[in-house]
Amino acid sequence: MPSTGKEFFDQFAVSNQGITDLRELLFLSVLQFGSINETMDVLTGVVPGSRLGGVGELEPVGRPSNGCAPDWKSSKIGTLEKTWNLGAYEIAESICYADLEQTMVQFAMRTGTDRADLTGTDYIDAIVEPRLRLAMEKMIWRLFWFGDTAAANVNIVDGVNTGGNITSGVDPTLFTVTDGLFKRLLAITAANAEQRVVISANAQATKAAQLDALKATGVATSIFDRLVYDAPMKLRQKSDKILLVTQTLADALAIDVKANNKGSDLQWESLFDGFITATKYNGQTILALPIWDEMIRAFEDTGTKWNKPHRAVLASKNTLKGGVNSSNMIADLQIFFSQKDQTNYLLAKDKVGTLTWEDELVMFAY
Repeated sequence: MPSTGKEFFDQFAVSNQGITDLRELLFLSVLQFGSINETMDVLTGVVPGSRLGGVGELEPVGRPSNGCAPDWKSSKIGTLEKTWNLGAYEIAESICYADLEQTMVQFAMRTGTDRADLTGTDYIDAIVEPRLRLAMEKMIWRLFWFGDTAAANVNIVDGVNTGGNITSGVDPTLFTVTDGLFKRLLAITAANAEQRVVISANAQATKAAQLDALKATGVATSIFDRLVYDAPMKLRQKSDKILLVTQTLADALAIDVKANNKGSDLQWESLFDGFITATKYNGQTILALPIWDEMIRAFEDTGTKWNKPHRAVLASKNTLKGGVNSSNMIADLQIFFSQKDQTNYLLAKDKVGTLTWEDELVMFAY
């Protein structure tokens, strides 16, 4: 198996005119995504199989009086209990110096007996480790929101997808560690249609049609109005309710509001160094999450259309939960060199999972 990063560095010329200092390399642009803690309640130190419990309301009371012979009742108090089901993941990367001898990485290597040890060199410290940590952060977004233990690749037969939703060529095991929140929200709305707002643009046959249909006059504002005004009263009263949307929906809303209000614009505020943008519509703060769009287009593409490219979640933030077994949301990364096999290793392991706490405190548009 080639060493981590080998294919990348094979593309660079090794010559007197080539780059010899790895720190001179420019990082290609990547989508910035901000903190996942802004979109859900992330708990650390979660024990697999542990339970969350809660106490609700007492049953309705107050009946006609029987005078001197009260009719004694044993009213019940509502309770809720849910179990954490965590799946285990690992990140295991290996690097053999010999694979990189003919690349520009040779200029970062030590000499003599220590040549094989790349720990502490610019190759690992300035290139591999920063890129790996970024990939780990995106992994948390992917598993917490898009995880699906039954994930499978798209399989088009006679124009019909008989497989799953994962883009052909993408490894479905990238999603099978745990069930993410989108899968849980789909189950909630399947059980109670009143918690779903239908986005008909998602059903269009092509990607272009999916995008165009959402921008038709009145479509986006109708979706947001239904999400907010059709939500359960308990959800509407929650002080921690959040409205999370794909960038496509945010853009369509901005276009629709401007068209319907003769030029007035939604005022978008940049949050978290521009990773997330926010605005208010009818008093409700909206957070646009382009990371959702990126993952849908990269990982849920049938070839002719995307799987539910437009999505919006209105929920109590406390209901959307992600849990990790370790004390940090991102697992500790071990970087070490084995003198015995002369190979460098990067290793991280943890267990993660999601759950929805109060299922009735959710509205999902898709």
